[in-house]
Amino acid sequence: MRIWFRFLVFIVNLFTSYILNLKIVYPERLKDIDGCIIAPNHVKAIDAPLVIATLRKEMYIIAKKELFDVPLLNILIKYVGAIPVRRGQIDRKAITQAKSVLESGHTLMIFPTGSRKSFSAKPGIGKIAFETKSDILPVFIKYPKSWVKSIFRKDSMKIVIGEKILISEYKMSTNHKETYRFIAKDILQKINMLEKEC
Repeated sequence: MRIWFRFLVFIVNLFTSYILNLKIVYPERLKDIDGCIIAPNHVKAIDAPLVIATLRKEMYIIAKKELFDVPLLNILIKYVGAIPVRRGQIDRKAITQAKSVLESGHTLMIFPTGSRKSFSAKPGIGKIAFETKSDILPVFIKYPKSWVKSIFRKDSMKIVIGEKILISEYKMSTNHKETYRFIAKDILQKINMLEKEC
């Protein structure tokens, strides 16, 4: 792990431990996740760094292209390995990059809904997972209702690690797009089911 990446993880973990009172549920499920797709729910803008710091693992991230236009932030997200994607359309370049990452044995984070304002799964994650034969690790993020309470240990942030979803569980139908949509919806459903573990 790169020195600056270790530093970023350290800083974020200080924040989650002392401010958000982070609790990790089922940390034992974080074994053997190289080459997997990490699939969290998307609640806040800080979701990605919090998940990366919690997993303590360098990984690539699918991020909206607009973030690469923000000064300083663009340097940071490029450093952690973000792949820009144009929302609202099929971004073949981003899909090709994502597939290359996974096929090289690296880990990739994709938010199934694409954005915090969406509640439906986008088929992109299904397409990338199926075509690269990559398993998926569902992750559920739940923030404390009150940061003040979390500081005083009366509430906490929880990150629930789900059981790995094996891509071999899915079969391709005659309609490829429908298969990708089905996989994406199933992944999101399994992520949302983790809420009961909070």
